[in-house]
Amino acid sequence: MERMRDMKRSIGDKLNIALAVVIFLGLFIFFVVKPDDAVSLSERRPLKTMPEASVETIFGKKGGSSFMDEFEVYAKDQFPMREGFRTLHALSGRYGLGRQEINDLYVTDGFIAKLEDGCHEADMVWAADRIGAILDKYGSDRATMAIIPDKNYYLAPEMGAPALDMTAFEGYFEERLGDRVSFVDLKGQLTKDHFYRTDSHWKQDMLPEIAARLLSEMGRPAGATAYRCERAADDFRGVYYGQAALPLAADTLNYLTWDGMENVSVWDHDSGKPVAMPLYNTDKLAGADPYEFFLSGSKGLITMENPAAPEGHLVLFRDSFGSSLAPLLLEGYRQVTVVDIRYISPSILDRFIDFENADVLFLYSTSVLNNSVGQILK
Repeated sequence: MERMRDMKRSIGDKLNIALAVVIFLGLFIFFVVKPDDAVSLSERRPLKTMPEASVETIFGKKGGSSFMDEFEVYAKDQFPMREGFRTLHALSGRYGLGRQEINDLYVTDGFIAKLEDGCHEADMVWAADRIGAILDKYGSDRATMAIIPDKNYYLAPEMGAPALDMTAFEGYFEERLGDRVSFVDLKGQLTKDHFYRTDSHWKQDMLPEIAARLLSEMGRPAGATAYRCERAADDFRGVYYGQAALPLAADTLNYLTWDGMENVSVWDHDSGKPVAMPLYNTDKLAGADPYEFFLSGSKGLITMENPAAPEGHLVLFRDSFGSSLAPLLLEGYRQVTVVDIRYISPSILDRFIDFENADVLFLYSTSVLNNSVGQILK
């Protein structure tokens, strides 16, 4: 009897080994024959492709990196069924090991937020200097600035996670820019519910009061437009969804319309000449980042005209958060020029923009101001 049990155990061990070998060989063969993926749609980043193999890269160094160093990154990026393994790893870490952090993200109350590591002085200096240079070059006695807190600012207390000291952060820019800019404090008017659960951005349908506040601070008419909330997508999965690799519920992406919106003209100037574009781009809903539905995403220079609004010109310096807010500022201005100095140098703006008699609004998120070196152009 004992001998039979030993035989069964031995057969079982051999079957387990054989199964492991088959799985390993199957994954290896799949890895070898499958085409390389160019990008990770869930993580929204390019994936490493096969590094160049040569005598120099294998036996020496090329560009400070050896072939095996690059191949290790390549193998991780191109591993078969990578997305499934990423989800399995995230689930086992969160529910099996009780880890609170996943890829520098955490989940609380159904929201995904990114951990923040404090103020980056060099980036704050860089951003303040770029804004100061714009004021120096083009001048404005009607400049306003508002800083958008990261979603983490509202979620960190209930999670016990570190958060940016917004009072100190805003205070730095107020001190650095002085009386050349009027500051609007938005942090008390926002809550976690103003933000998508799976994305870093705020929801446009939660912004009419924010837009009205900014317009009022700039002395413009505000709050009279009757907005209608429309649904663009039921399955919006933001940038944090892919990075966290957790099977969380999707967001709903809503947008606002109003009577007379069809008369608004929008022009994209990135090609060097004005090209008509939509205020809301439905083609972007099927792309890698559906938030680009608002003003078609990353654009250096856009002009918008609303013939029903009072005469006036606003120059809005913004990051991606401004894409969803900018249409709501058309209530107070006949013309709104939208500028993203991550994609167009401020030094050439006078070729396209008449700053005379224009109001200026600097609307930036902490995620850009606190990581501005390499993003915001001179």
